[in-house]
Amino acid sequence: MNAAAQAAAAQQAAPTPPPTAQFTDLIGELQKLAALQQAGVLTDAEFAAAKAKLLS
Repeated sequence: MNAAAQAAAAQQAAPTPPPTAQFTDLIGELQKLAALQQAGVLTDAEFAAAKAKLLS
């Protein structure tokens, strides 16, 4: 097996690391914003602005 094939096999076999706390918090905040938008508390523009602020 050549070096490139070995590297590809090793990369596929590597376990996926768990999400970081920061990433988990971001997902939770986005879910809260989406719930507020769906409930009619946030307009589409307010949701977009809040989402952009979180993702920046």
